[in-house]
Amino acid sequence: MARLWVRAVLKAALARLRVLGAARRARDAVTALGWIAHNRRFLHRGDGDGLPVPPARLLMLTTASPSVEWFIQSGREGADSIRELLDRHDIPIARIGTMLDFGCGCGRVLRHWADLPAEVHGCDYNAALVNWCQRRLAFARFETNGLEPPLPYTTASFDLVYALSVFTHLPEPLQGQWVAELARVLRPGGHLIISTHGEAYLDTLSEPERSRFHAGQLVVRDGDAAGSNRCGVFFSEHYLRRHFAPGFSLREHITRGARGNPPQDLALLQSRLPSPSPGTTPDSAAPAVR
Repeated sequence: MARLWVRAVLKAALARLRVLGAARRARDAVTALGWIAHNRRFLHRGDGDGLPVPPARLLMLTTASPSVEWFIQSGREGADSIRELLDRHDIPIARIGTMLDFGCGCGRVLRHWADLPAEVHGCDYNAALVNWCQRRLAFARFETNGLEPPLPYTTASFDLVYALSVFTHLPEPLQGQWVAELARVLRPGGHLIISTHGEAYLDTLSEPERSRFHAGQLVVRDGDAAGSNRCGVFFSEHYLRRHFAPGFSLREHITRGARGNPPQDLALLQSRLPSPSPGTTPDSAAPAVR
């Protein structure tokens, strides 16, 4: 507890002096130096995926670690968890026509779709990350978005959208705004996969925060830093079911299921089909299978 208090006091002092950002960059640079030899050994072994690797400053920004090994392997595990979740629901990822990585960072998960026939898109509100992806990951298309909607895509553009470690940093009203926006860009019947801070994080919450969590309410820390890793957002499966309706139905919720983003939960939601028009059958209202 004393250590946390000292960190809070030091952080406040650096912020008052307007050097907090510089101090963080210096800290990250020193940390990255200690990983140079390990990263070289990992890449020399040929354990990567053959695609370019982001510089240490971008790795630190997206994974809080300069480890290339963690970046590659956690991204692969994240992609595998998505693939396996879809397979369990008879949705082979090879048959997905268009997909969007919402909050793609520097392509940690998205890079593992390079061999898919799908049209792969990624977006992020950090322009530096998007710029790196645009220059280095030519198999996909990338756009910069704002902290608030809209996205630069037409309505019903995607069969699949996934957002790993995104809703974990969005307080209200951003939660509701982005739920509605992702429903807009998904085709009717399309799927949304998200990771969340769920029950695995209960020990990190205070007693009042745990009470709100169990009551199906949103628990937010550092909401003034929305969209960044400093903002932590926690909610239960009950909250997810209630607040992602009526646009989505929950197909599966897996506690600690977001491999590559441990110990976050993983959820598969489906965009609700519109009510059939008079004279149509339910099958005729369903999206085409690609």
